[in-house]
Amino acid sequence: MIQTSSASQYAMPEQTLESDTGQFEPALQQLLQDLPFTYQRIGPTSFAVTPNADQPSKDKPQIRPLTEEVTVTGQNLTGSHLRHFQMDSYAPIDRLSREQLDLIGAQTIADLLKFLPAVSGNSTSTSVSQEDDGTATVSLRGLPASNTLVLINGRRIIGDGYNGEATDLNTIPLSLVERVEILKDGASAVYGSDAIAGVINIILRRDFEGLSIDSHFGQAQEGDRQTDSHHLTWGRHGERSHIMFSLAHYKQGAVMSRDRSLSASADSRNYGGTDKRSSAIPQGFIALDSSSVLTSASSGNYQDWSLEERYNYNDYTSAITPTESHSAYLSANFDLSENTLLFTEVMGLRTSAESTKAPTPVFTRFDNGELTIAADNIYNPFKQDITDVRKRILELGPRIQKNYTTTWRMNSGIKGAHNEWQWELSSSLHHTDRIEKLSNLIDPYALSIGLKGPDICNSDSSCIPINLLGPSGSLDKEQLDFIRGQSSTQNHSRMESLTFVSDGVLGRINAGQILAAAGIEIRHEALTSHSNDSMGLSFIGGHTPGSAKGSRIIKEAFAEISIPVQADKLWLDGAIRLSNYSDFGSTYNPKLATRWHATESLQLRASFATGFRAPTLTDMYQEGYQSQEFIFDPCTNENADRLVGCPGQSDSARIQYLTEFGGNPNLTPETSKSLSVSLTWTPEQIKGLSTTIDLYDIQQDDVIGSSPQFLVEQNAYKGLFPEKVIRDDSGEITKILASRINRGSRKIRGYDIALRYDLPSEGFGQFSFALNMSQMLHYLNQGAPEIAEEDLVGTFIDTATGGAGSLPEWKANAGVYWSSGRWKLGYTTHFVGSMKESYNQGDKLVTRKISSWTTRDLQLAFNPTPRFRLALGVKNLFNSPPPLAVTAINNNFDYRTYDISGRIWYGNFSLKL
Repeated sequence: MIQTSSASQYAMPEQTLESDTGQFEPALQQLLQDLPFTYQRIGPTSFAVTPNADQPSKDKPQIRPLTEEVTVTGQNLTGSHLRHFQMDSYAPIDRLSREQLDLIGAQTIADLLKFLPAVSGNSTSTSVSQEDDGTATVSLRGLPASNTLVLINGRRIIGDGYNGEATDLNTIPLSLVERVEILKDGASAVYGSDAIAGVINIILRRDFEGLSIDSHFGQAQEGDRQTDSHHLTWGRHGERSHIMFSLAHYKQGAVMSRDRSLSASADSRNYGGTDKRSSAIPQGFIALDSSSVLTSASSGNYQDWSLEERYNYNDYTSAITPTESHSAYLSANFDLSENTLLFTEVMGLRTSAESTKAPTPVFTRFDNGELTIAADNIYNPFKQDITDVRKRILELGPRIQKNYTTTWRMNSGIKGAHNEWQWELSSSLHHTDRIEKLSNLIDPYALSIGLKGPDICNSDSSCIPINLLGPSGSLDKEQLDFIRGQSSTQNHSRMESLTFVSDGVLGRINAGQILAAAGIEIRHEALTSHSNDSMGLSFIGGHTPGSAKGSRIIKEAFAEISIPVQADKLWLDGAIRLSNYSDFGSTYNPKLATRWHATESLQLRASFATGFRAPTLTDMYQEGYQSQEFIFDPCTNENADRLVGCPGQSDSARIQYLTEFGGNPNLTPETSKSLSVSLTWTPEQIKGLSTTIDLYDIQQDDVIGSSPQFLVEQNAYKGLFPEKVIRDDSGEITKILASRINRGSRKIRGYDIALRYDLPSEGFGQFSFALNMSQMLHYLNQGAPEIAEEDLVGTFIDTATGGAGSLPEWKANAGVYWSSGRWKLGYTTHFVGSMKESYNQGDKLVTRKISSWTTRDLQLAFNPTPRFRLALGVKNLFNSPPPLAVTAINNNFDYRTYDISGRIWYGNFSLKL
């Protein structure tokens, strides 16, 4: 920020400035050493250059005066279409620069964001073990990922093609990223739907000149999770044009559950947990009319079944899924005239993932189809109809899930300037195709007839009798081929948009310039998905998403204004966006804000905004999604006879229940109100110190949900939702119908603190200290209007059971960084606070503490020449394992918050030509 009245008297020749420490501040000192200017830090990433009042005018150097006006245009920031000069005071924004990205050593966007203090709850994951679909998402403030908007270069991008609910971060190569800006404030007035918790704006590299080659290699100390990535970037400037092309490859190896002590068994009692092993065992769980339960010890021999015989499915599962991606990116600009520019960006990316799950379990009483074993089935020695058999079909082999994603994004347009206004007309075309294949499942129709007697299943009917009552290994190849199935789901989502926006100086008053922006946007969104369900039933052992088909047209108009009230001191800002959706109607969302520079070192900002999240096309139109969900049924407790909704005590060995999800075309948008207040202090007495505190308060209503766990609990405890939780006469759940509804509300409050201190550069180099921390004060969740609010701060409820995930009261990271000449060293600490979880043990509610978790990262980088960089690093230096979470569905820990890899060593190099 330069006062143009003073700076316009000087013209500086083009210079190349060097800094022994690699920092910007020494270079700035060189630039100003012979000029009558001084500077001061006004934020973590910016400096103010002002006239030096102490230097007499006679000492001014004789530099050629300029004859033309100097125009300072500012820049667009995340959270606004205006061009602002006050970069660090407009909005609560965290910035991760390219230099910081290199120092962190992350290789994916999800890895980069996972440990940010503002990221909590249903946050990020590149590895979703048993339920992995190869995607990664991010959420702020503990809200679901669908409440955080992800942008590329300030533009909306398509949602995940698999379920359409949130942007898949794995479709954005980190190698292309110049910086990441995290807006921690509601922004529906600026960007529209989804920006309730905030915005992640990913800025891609631009104006690159030359050739760059980057490679990364990493591996966990246990010898797995081998990771390598390679990037090639080329750019060239012409007289009136610029072109940049990039290729990237990324590959991540697997970590199997059995290879880490915490996740080796679903029975975590040795760690103080519970036994979550499955009652579907290879020997078979066989319930007879006599109420006796048997297992097959050997052919023709049976013995009583006990809980200790349950099956450890973690012997097969992948805790971290192997993934691979290939991408290409092209960016080109061409100057039509001095004030007009053509631009285009094209990105193509292909990702694949392959996860492993335990062999398919069969629950004849609760799975799809009529699976009663007939009394005259040739393999039935009991000569009675048997309805309840639970068997793990090891002979099929482990289930292998393969996910493939192909994404294309193209943005192109024209932009220009006229007087003090800039304008841009752009169009976007985004396509995502996803294919998911899950093999070694069971066709419910084939199994159903294979369990019948000779009158139905015989050689004339091309039926193969199936033996579910023998020991493991009783199913031969002919039987396996008859029942084996593979689910296949194909999804296609697309978005086309046309946007016009213009911003500039609306007028001038005594206090300064009135900045304004306005624009319109038209989008078309469409989603189609279908799967090969067998006779309308999902395959046994799978989670077929069913089908969905829908489209919508969105028309929006938006405007912003910034009015100075006191010159360089006080501003009032406003924004509004009007949105019309072809499927549910219209909504409008305003935002009001104020910024006050109380002193040169003290800055205050406050804002109030409303927001909304439109129901996704999946929310509205999905049909036939069936899966065996991990759910706790209170009717399995010993006190079941005292619960209103329990006809009797149901089977305590069950942990999975057939659940059918569905869309609802009558959904209305989720709505929100958010208030944020921020204070930034950069004391003149302590040069290099910058501190910021951001307070936030979010209220969200009409929350869209389909939590089967919520339905089951309300059914058992209060007798509600009998039409959705279907039980038989003995109280056993036969099916849960979990269609989406606008069912609840949330109230979230907390604050963030950021501190950075850059010590003056001395002979020992440049030292910097950074601290970022977040405290959540309350997270009041109301599942439905008739349900009391519950404060979830400091708790963990697995998202797989409909919970909000990990919501630690405290989350923080801190680091110390040193640079001197060609060397850089970074040491970073990540902290996740302790939490509590509750679960039923018999008829007793147990609450236990999930310990806090601290990891430390270390990196050393060396630049032997300005064009070559070599870095060596270690993540999780002290090999700290995640804390036990008894109620976590997978691997005994919350994979969305922690990492089970352990210590990871890595190295990377970069060469620029």
